Amino acid sequence: MNTMLANDTPISPATVVQAQLDAYNAHDVPALLAIYADDAQQFEHPATLLATGGAQIGARFVARFAASRPRAQLLNRIACGKLVIDHEIVHGNTDDGVSAQELVATYEVEQARITRAWFSFGTLTRLRVALPADVPAMNALIARSGVELSAGFYTPEQADAVTRHVFGVDTQLVADQTYFVIERDGAMLACGGWSRRATLYGADRAKSGPDPLLDPASQAGRIRAFFVEPAAARQGLGSMLMRHCERQARAAGFSTLELAATLPGVPLYLASGFAVTQEFHLDLPDDIQLPLARMHKRL
Repeated sequence: MNTMLANDTPISPATVVQAQLDAYNAHDVPALLAIYADDAQQFEHPATLLATGGAQIGARFVARFAASRPRAQLLNRIACGKLVIDHEIVHGNTDDGVSAQELVATYEVEQARITRAWFSFGTLTRLRVALPADVPAMNALIARSGVELSAGFYTPEQADAVTRHVFGVDTQLVADQTYFVIERDGAMLACGGWSRRATLYGADRAKSGPDPLLDPASQAGRIRAFFVEPAAARQGLGSMLMRHCERQARAAGFSTLELAATLPGVPLYLASGFAVTQEFHLDLPDDIQLPLARMHKRL
């Protein structure tokens, strides 16, 4: 079903829904209310009424935008007659991090306005500041990730050695609140962070002496210890961590970032805009050498 503009240009339901998406991402409540019919209804699928009419729908949008500054990322769209179905990821801010929730939104469009909308909420992925109580779970996740995701990059002996002697949580980052965990429906799936301190890599046991603060005006901030649960690899969690860490480091005054990458992490860091500045190796017990890459990025 298409409604015609004054110049005989048809307005398809998909065009109306795209205008709604654009207004949502602009947090433009008046534009949204102009797209919804005066007596429109919103539901949590299948039949739980959320709001009826402009006053209630507008109030929902105002509260939503104030709470988390959301942005909807369209993954796929299907249009059939007067119905348009959008598959989205809705990104938002939380008190101590960011979130991403899968959403399927079904819109009914008549006379170039949305008359009804149904929302089906999927998994909620949340990035938050790591707490001291998270350290045991993070160390366990790091051990699994360090061994399993090294396959094809390191020998089993190399992966075991670096996991036992180097990998683990640097609790100074937890104290600094620059280390984060990602949870999906309450399950920890990834951890990682950035640092305003000099240490480039390694857990508490790999450090000796003080860990001085860096000068943002002349020194690069650090990206530190990204690890993903093996079953959740290649789902965008590392990229989610990187985007958040870059925003945090930029807000702290850093204009460049540096990291020491194990070989499994190099593809993520290259995709994030880092460049290799030095290839070196780490000497581990039992005469094991581990290839690493020093990488750098200008923000």
